[in-house]
Amino acid sequence: MSEPFDVAVVGGGILGLATARELGRRDPSARIVVLEGASALGTGQTGHNSGVVHAGIPYAPGSLKARLCVRGAALTASFCAEHDLPFERCGQLIVPGAPEYLPRLRALHDRGQANGVPGLRMLAAHEIAAVEPHAVGLAALHSPATAITDYGAVAQRLAADVREAGGELRLSHPVRGVRHRSGAVELDGPDGGVRARRAIACAGGGASRK
Repeated sequence: MSEPFDVAVVGGGILGLATARELGRRDPSARIVVLEGASALGTGQTGHNSGVVHAGIPYAPGSLKARLCVRGAALTASFCAEHDLPFERCGQLIVPGAPEYLPRLRALHDRGQANGVPGLRMLAAHEIAAVEPHAVGLAALHSPATAITDYGAVAQRLAADVREAGGELRLSHPVRGVRHRSGAVELDGPDGGVRARRAIACAGGGASRK
């Protein structure tokens, strides 16, 4: 194995690529490598999701998940605008299917407001059609800030940023084992593996099957 990298990021999905990009921005001199087991980037959950950019409605107010969701949605919008990536604020309607769910709808409204979700409002039955003509219900919760994007395209832009900053992206490079030796982390894989001073695991749920 050659001179160790400063950081090895395991996983070439959107999380691993964003992590590598941010590390490179914080320390431009760092030698960073992203190890992806598949032959292309973003082939797992990154490329198999609905593309929804959630506004942060259902999470417990004050929780880390709520704060990160609201902040992440704003950052995603900015990133997509900066790089001319798809981003559409199509909005979201939450419509209860029966009267007994109305209190839960109100609770979602209150949570969303506490989380700072912009533009959130309750709709009466007669107001729903103005937002979505094909929806009918006793009431609805409208979130105009909910959006959709192409997370595969976002991942590719993140990867380009990593490359432009001098980072390496190694495809078809599954990690088969990890061990500490001589002050470094050794990640077993093709061509004798990789050594790094630090390793960050960002592999997805299906990584063990690759």
